[in-house]
Formats: sequence, C-alpha cells, structure tokens
Amino acid sequence: MKVIVNLTSEEMLKARYSQPRISLEELRQQEQEHRRASEKFFEDARKETSRSGQKDGNAG
Repeated sequence: MKVIVNLTSEEMLKARYSQPRISLEELRQQEQEHRRASEKFFEDARKETSRSGQKDGNAG
C-alpha cells in the first residue's frame, strides 16, 4: 500500500530542484529509447491480438 505524503511548498520545491540534471542529448536519447520500446510493445500487442483472433475464429 502506498503512503500519501503531504509536502509543504518549500519541501516540494526542494525535492524538485534537487533532482539530477541531464543534458539535452541524454534527454533525446531517453526519448528515442522510450519511443522504440513503445513501438515494439504495440507491435507485439498487435501480433498477439492478431494471433489470438486467428485461433478463436469468428467470435460473435
């Protein structure tokens, strides 16, 4: 179970600004990796849906 933590504005800003910074190039690389992973996931899901549709035949 997740615990709800209420932060004051000051604590929230401190937490936000203490996050590690990354370069624009690292950000672009992360975005590309995420895009590739998303595309692969959806392609695999499409194939699986197509495969299960062939097994079941026409349902309806």
